[in-house]
Amino acid sequence: MGGKIKYFELSTNDSGGAGYTALKTIERRRKLGYDAKLIVLNKHSNSDAVIGIYNSHKWIDRLILLLLRISAIIQKKIIYGIRNSKYNFYDIQLNRASAEKILELYGDQPDYILVGWVTDFVSAKTIYDLKKLTGAKIVYIMTDNSPIGGGCHYPWDCQGYTSNCYPCPALKEKSHRAQRSLLSKHKYITSDMIISGTTNDINRAKKSLLFKNSKQIVSASLKPNPYSFNRNVGRDLWGIDDRKYVIFCGAASINAERKGFKKLLEALKTFKKEIENISNILILIAGDNTVPMPDGFNVKFLGKLNFEDLFKAYCCADLFVCPSLEDSGPMMVNYGVMAYIPVVAFEMGIVPDVIVHKKNGYIAKWGDANDFARGIEYCMKNKDSLSKNLKPTNDSLMEKTRSEKSLYKTLGIE
Repeated sequence: MGGKIKYFELSTNDSGGAGYTALKTIERRRKLGYDAKLIVLNKHSNSDAVIGIYNSHKWIDRLILLLLRISAIIQKKIIYGIRNSKYNFYDIQLNRASAEKILELYGDQPDYILVGWVTDFVSAKTIYDLKKLTGAKIVYIMTDNSPIGGGCHYPWDCQGYTSNCYPCPALKEKSHRAQRSLLSKHKYITSDMIISGTTNDINRAKKSLLFKNSKQIVSASLKPNPYSFNRNVGRDLWGIDDRKYVIFCGAASINAERKGFKKLLEALKTFKKEIENISNILILIAGDNTVPMPDGFNVKFLGKLNFEDLFKAYCCADLFVCPSLEDSGPMMVNYGVMAYIPVVAFEMGIVPDVIVHKKNGYIAKWGDANDFARGIEYCMKNKDSLSKNLKPTNDSLMEKTRSEKSLYKTLGIE
């Protein structure tokens, strides 16, 4: 079926986490012969696969984008009155391009329209208009939980998305704005639209007001990492003794509550009590900030790494730990699995789809720092037996996600 189906994906950017992933996915599909394009509000790349409403390489477009960002900030902070940042309440259904404009730029008739991370780009109404104008199948991709809610990207334990998003813990008291946003989306999200995400995300979608009657596709992807290095490459680069047991972790925003680094610190304090000697352990941390680590641990902060150096860190490590509490990935878990090192993570996001408990890592009970500590201890003490399981387990998982959990295969575009 290669080359016959035409589709495009909508994304606010072609850079950053979700935007970069969307770009690379579209480029892979094109290499396989599919007629695929990425339509974005802000084009950063030079890729022929991307159509931009605005192009960040043009000064006038950069100025327009700056004014749009300022406008969005004013509306979100002042008008909406966001008071709790942990919910990442970003999506207020702003629309920066009409369905007609998008189709004019696309210049063809799509069979599918995929909707990725589109906050501050297109609204549910515009997506509905695209469906009416083209007859294309609409597929929402849960890069986070924004598609199912009234504005937040991560609901935590709030169940508002299942009914009417009121009261909203992210907004000032008695604000009905999330409720109005959710009910507005409800008018434009129809039961013939599809939603796709990890097992955890789809479990939420099944309960949601917006998608409980839609077709839901569990999708999780494992692919070989773009770089692979000998263990010594990273150790030589950062001056790490070959005898050290290296625990690697990191996040773009270490201090964000959902990234769970406070839980990691609690876990390390517990872990320290259980291990007689921690002098042979080095904790390697990538990210844009530093955090105070428990006394006694050898710690090396690497700062923000470029893509190549990120994989040098994975390849020189003995264990990857991900303390994230709210995420649809993160991709760093995928990278850890495909670097063929054990991964310890809380039960969230993509974790249950790519980690087999005590086979290629350890799935800790959500938010339980003591269990997370047990996971680190288990992986360290069972290093040899885990090493034997890693390649067959991970290769089997990669095949399983390709054959059973592939959105693109389900749609017939893989």
